[in-house]
Amino acid sequence: MTDDPRPPRRDVARNRQALVDAARTAFGEHGLQAALEPIAVAAGLGNATLYRHFPTRAALWEAVLTEPMQEVLDLVDRCRTMSADDPWSGFATFVRETAEIEARNTGFSDLMTTDYRDAPTLLDLRVRVQDGIDALFRAAQHAGAVRTDAVLADVAMVQLSIATTIGTFGRVAPDAFRRWVDLALDALRAPEVTREPLRARPLRGDQVRRALAERHQPTTRQKA
Repeated sequence: MTDDPRPPRRDVARNRQALVDAARTAFGEHGLQAALEPIAVAAGLGNATLYRHFPTRAALWEAVLTEPMQEVLDLVDRCRTMSADDPWSGFATFVRETAEIEARNTGFSDLMTTDYRDAPTLLDLRVRVQDGIDALFRAAQHAGAVRTDAVLADVAMVQLSIATTIGTFGRVAPDAFRRWVDLALDALRAPEVTREPLRARPLRGDQVRRALAERHQPTTRQKA
């Protein structure tokens, strides 16, 4: 009788989880286009095992990103419930909470801007998230809380600028992004609406200089 060369199923599951964990770290540090072969090395496995479990980058994305994308969709749903009573709070809470996600280095901006044409589960989730963002924005604008000349694309610009602020200043001033979030939201508010206080202290001159000096150094993504 020939021995079965296949490993026990628990080993297959363990290998798969090791690859997912290594990919999550790599994507968080280097972005969703991180090289795949070092992921196998970090998991203690060979490339053949990586591609046996995940034949394409999109397959690995779906294994790693479906849960965080679902969490963003759950956040959208919570904010839409809040929006029914207070449209501005629903919209602003979404922007602030997604900034917190970005600061934890889970890559919200990558989640929302990557081409998922070969990852249908992620594509479907993102469409639902985008529809929810649209509903939050329009509800706040219809209620008179958001300026009439703002458009949905401005929200995308705000979120990308938040990601850049976190990447630039996260090491020297981990809370600084919250000040920028408040300023960005303030820019979107209708002129006649009362302004809210800024939550974080302004950057000192030495912090700005240090952050700009470090900006072009070859490092992994900065964690707040």
